[in-house]
Amino acid sequence: MIRVNWETLKDNLVKPVQGWNSLDPRLYKAYSIGRNRAYTDLGTYANKPGDHGYWPARAFDLGRKNRFFFLGYRYRPARRLFDFYVANHKRLNIDYVILGNKIWSRSRGLHSYTRDKSHYYHIHVSMYWPGK
Repeated sequence: MIRVNWETLKDNLVKPVQGWNSLDPRLYKAYSIGRNRAYTDLGTYANKPGDHGYWPARAFDLGRKNRFFFLGYRYRPARRLFDFYVANHKRLNIDYVILGNKIWSRSRGLHSYTRDKSHYYHIHVSMYWPGK
């Protein structure tokens, strides 16, 4: 189980590798929770379509050197973080989370994800914003 002291979290924010301006400030807390648990920054902004393509980015990717052993959703430590993000999605401004072959979204809940296999070695977190 992941425990967070919400009162002191603002004092423990972690700067994204691409800089503070690369990530929408509404995702700083979610991003920092993962980084403070030894997850590696795999990117915020990327010049491509989708949530990574905004400046600042409305999404981030976190991984580990072991690449989750390519287990994705079956990799228990990553699934704990995934579950934490889902349970706290409103507080953390999260719209959807992808890990392995699973995606959780505000609109559909937990369901299969088969678009690509890259999420077997990282967690993708996308921001919620009104009107999305």
